[in-house]
Amino acid sequence: MEQKNAPRRSMLVRRRPFLASLLATPALLRPAYAQASFPDRPLRLVVPYPPGGGTDAFARRFATRLGQELGQNIVVENRTGAAGAIGVQEALRSRADGYTLLFGGASTHALYPLVFARPQYDPVEDFTQVALLGANTVCFIARKGVADNLPDLIAQARRRPGELRFGSPGAGTYVHLAGEYLLHAAGGVQMLHVPYRGNGPAMVDLLAGNIDAVADTVVTGLPQHQEGRVKMLAVASLKRSPLAPDVPTVAEAIGLPSFEAELWSLIAVRRSTPTEFVTILNAASIKALTAPDFMAELRAAGVTPAAPMTPAQVADYVRAEQEKWRPVVRMTGVRIE
Repeated sequence: MEQKNAPRRSMLVRRRPFLASLLATPALLRPAYAQASFPDRPLRLVVPYPPGGGTDAFARRFATRLGQELGQNIVVENRTGAAGAIGVQEALRSRADGYTLLFGGASTHALYPLVFARPQYDPVEDFTQVALLGANTVCFIARKGVADNLPDLIAQARRRPGELRFGSPGAGTYVHLAGEYLLHAAGGVQMLHVPYRGNGPAMVDLLAGNIDAVADTVVTGLPQHQEGRVKMLAVASLKRSPLAPDVPTVAEAIGLPSFEAELWSLIAVRRSTPTEFVTILNAASIKALTAPDFMAELRAAGVTPAAPMTPAQVADYVRAEQEKWRPVVRMTGVRIE
C-alpha cells in the first residue's frame, strides 16, 4: 500500500506549483486582456466649445483620425459655456473607463484655475493628461472700416478708452487673456470686452457690426480676412503664419518681440482611468499625429502638430503653462467671481 500511495503523494507535490500558477493566471492576464480588448465599443470626445470654431474643427479632425487608429468610432459632443468648464465637468461626470475623452487645452487646463475665484475642478488633480495635440495661432481682427493695422486700432482705443468693443470666445479663455495681455502690453489701453460662447458667435457679431474687434485664431478668421469682410491686424506668434503671410506679427506691428499666444490643445481622461488604457490612447494619438498625411492636413488647417510626449510629460507641460500665465493674469487683473 505504501508503494502504491507513494507515487500519488509525489504527484500531488508536483501539481501544487502548477495549480498555484493556474490560480494566479487570471490576475496576470487581466492587463493583457484589457489592452487587447480596449476599446471594444465607440468612444465619445467632449469638446467644451461650440461647433464652427477652429478648436472644434481641430477636435473633429483628430477624432476621426484617432478613431481610425483605435478601430472604433468617436462621437464628438459639444458642451459649451463658462470658459469650457461646463464641458470639463461633463467629462468629470463620466466613468473613469477611458471611453470618455476631453478635448481640453490652454483655456481649460492652464488659465481656468488662475482666473476663476472659485474653480469647480482641478485640471491636474482631476484628470490624467493623455496627449498634447497641437496649437492654433491667436490673431487680432478688426471689423471692416474700423482699423487698417494694429497701431491704428490701439491709437483709437487710447483716444476713446472703453468705447471700442472686442469679443472673445468667453470670459477667462486663453484667447480672451491674449487680448487683455495685448492691451496691457501696448500701454494699458482700454477696450470693452464682450464674451461669447465660442469663436463662431463672436465672428458673427463682428460681421454684423455689433463689436469692433475680436481676439480669435488664424484658422477661424482667415476666410473672412481673405474675402475682405474683416481685417486681420496681427498674429500672436513669433513668426508669420504660413496661412496668412501678409499679416504681421505683434512684434512687427507694435514692437513687442516676446509676445506669443498659441492656443494649444490636448486630450485627457478622468483620473483613475486604468493606466493601460491611457497608454493605448497615448500611443494611438502619437501615431495619428506623426502620420505625414495627417500632419500636412493639420498644417493646412493652421494647426502646428505637437511633438510626441508621454502622459507624464504632458502633465508637466500643463503645470509649466500655468506658471507662465500666472504673472500675466496677475498683471492684467482678470478675475472671474
